[in-house]
Amino acid sequence: MDTQGFLDHVNDLSDLELAVLLSLVAQHHCLIKTPEAFLDDVASELALIVTDIFNLSYIIINQGSLQSVDSFVSAILDDASELGDTPEQSDNDIENGGALRSRIAGVDFRGPTSTHTVQSKLDSRKVVNVVIAKDFDRAHEDVQIQALENDRIFMSHQHNPEDGFPNLEELYEANNADDNHSMYSYSTSPSIRRQKAVASRRINPKLIIELRTQGQAATITPEIRRYLQDVVAFLRMERGIDGGVTPYATTLFLALAKYLAPFHGLDYVTPSLIGLAARKIYPHRLVIATPSRERSTLYGTDLATARELLEDLDPEKAIQNVLDTVECPT
Repeated sequence: MDTQGFLDHVNDLSDLELAVLLSLVAQHHCLIKTPEAFLDDVASELALIVTDIFNLSYIIINQGSLQSVDSFVSAILDDASELGDTPEQSDNDIENGGALRSRIAGVDFRGPTSTHTVQSKLDSRKVVNVVIAKDFDRAHEDVQIQALENDRIFMSHQHNPEDGFPNLEELYEANNADDNHSMYSYSTSPSIRRQKAVASRRINPKLIIELRTQGQAATITPEIRRYLQDVVAFLRMERGIDGGVTPYATTLFLALAKYLAPFHGLDYVTPSLIGLAARKIYPHRLVIATPSRERSTLYGTDLATARELLEDLDPEKAIQNVLDTVECPT
């Protein structure tokens, strides 16, 4: 699929497919939020997206593998690569393959007490392309600090179960149809038809690299850059916000706004892309203040009033308040 073909079909991609694609283009992590009852469905949907659309390896890890750095590192290493099932790849091959490789791949988190035998085993294995970590909010502090820092997560996305799980549903339908109709010929089997449909919408590494290059080259005018900086400044001063608007977040804010441009067939950043980027960059970063730390209490506001102000405030509302307040360039 070339760039023009992608633009013709981009509206057909689901929200989760777009989230994975943006993560691959930006080469950063993404946080997916959903009601707990649908956590397994989201993980399965992401796994199908990774394998069917992007042809990448993955691992789904549960809460138990997030309770120590040792268990986390062990979980994300591909045992098949140790056995020689996975061909060796150069750095150039990895880049051309669009692989989402973690920066922790070459880092020894185990400290000086690790045995030489264990370390040699780690060195002989590779990190899978994509790590799908369930219950990320319950990961042990050591894992979050050393391997999965919150501020290093590129963006977050809220998946509404009402939007469905198209890849998962498609797989179930094909499997059920095969089970109920054993008289299908090989060419008309629902599972075979599904495989052909998946192949037709597969996104190749070349397209990912092209989108990355176009995003990095997207232009941003002084007026739009000033608008972005105003959004950042107002977020820092917004009532009820106690932190999270870091310099690194600002860097990612600009990067996402630029990466979004080629997804819309543009080679420049617009105010609407700034707003969209803000809604993806900051929800998992913003820290809502406690009543005693609410900024207005410094100027005479009592705790009861501050508590009432913060009662229904969440990061999404704070971001929207800022976007409604900051004057948008025309």
